[in-house]
Amino acid sequence: MSESQPVRNTHYDPQVLLNSQAVIVTVIDPVSYKTVFQNQVSLGKFGDITNQACHEKIAACATPCAFCKMPEAIRTGRITSSEVPLPNDEYLLVQWASVATMDGRTHVVETITDITQVKRQQQKAEDLSHALEVANHDLLALNRQLKEHSIRDGLTGLYNHSHFHDALYQSFAQAERSGLGLSLLFLDMDDFKAINDVYGHAIGDQVLKAMGQLLDNREIHPDGPQVLRASDVTARYGGEEFAVLLPDTSLEGAVIIAERLRQQIMALTGLPELAALSGRDNPLSCSIGIASFPTDATAPMGLVKAADRAMYVAKQNGKNCVKACAHHMLPCMA
Repeated sequence: MSESQPVRNTHYDPQVLLNSQAVIVTVIDPVSYKTVFQNQVSLGKFGDITNQACHEKIAACATPCAFCKMPEAIRTGRITSSEVPLPNDEYLLVQWASVATMDGRTHVVETITDITQVKRQQQKAEDLSHALEVANHDLLALNRQLKEHSIRDGLTGLYNHSHFHDALYQSFAQAERSGLGLSLLFLDMDDFKAINDVYGHAIGDQVLKAMGQLLDNREIHPDGPQVLRASDVTARYGGEEFAVLLPDTSLEGAVIIAERLRQQIMALTGLPELAALSGRDNPLSCSIGIASFPTDATAPMGLVKAADRAMYVAKQNGKNCVKACAHHMLPCMA
């Protein structure tokens, strides 16, 4: 016989084969649950429990274990298994397989494998995955916060000058595509330098913060009707000057919104933080200029210039008023 040919008709002692296994192997009579054979690992773990109920000697249970799937293995003829947690934070994998005996009976081979290290590695991997998920969520939230801070004015919380221009170009392009109106309000606080000079810059900052709260359209104001929509873009354009971009808004609609804002600005001195201004001869006020696309401008910066010129006309007409720009920058009108 060639040395490369397999050896045939080789016989092994079944007990020798079972004793060679590194896992616990116990053969059980499923009718009585009594042990009929143990390999050496099982003997070393439990001692000799031959003819004794497996659930009593292995699991210290008076009745068959809750996790036992031996009946299912008998019924289906398939290998069944259960992962069993132990009180000491260890885990066992218990498997059952039905086997036929030489005399026609059915026994069950029960194997027990210590999977503690595998489960601990799985738990570590799950913990790491969860930690990474939390860290990624926090990082995304931080990035959103950083982006939000980068586009907002630190004092008023409104959008800054740079982001306003980005929003202006986007809104203008959308208005051109849709054919819907687009209006722009320019608001300039009246006599703001005098407020700083007489009452100090701290009060001046409070005025700007109050303007920011009034124009902030991110949430509904509980103290009065909501003038601005969530789709409107409000920004501190610079110093004491503010801009409000009104998508899908005609000139007539913008005039109504501007007048409501003008009246609300006059009421800001009722705030506790602005109580020092309540005794002024002149109320807190602003001049508002309005321009609309396509009536007053055909380009984004043209709309800005038109609204700015209308605002200066409001200043020249006694302040604390609303002026709207006429077609092609003719003299503005109230």
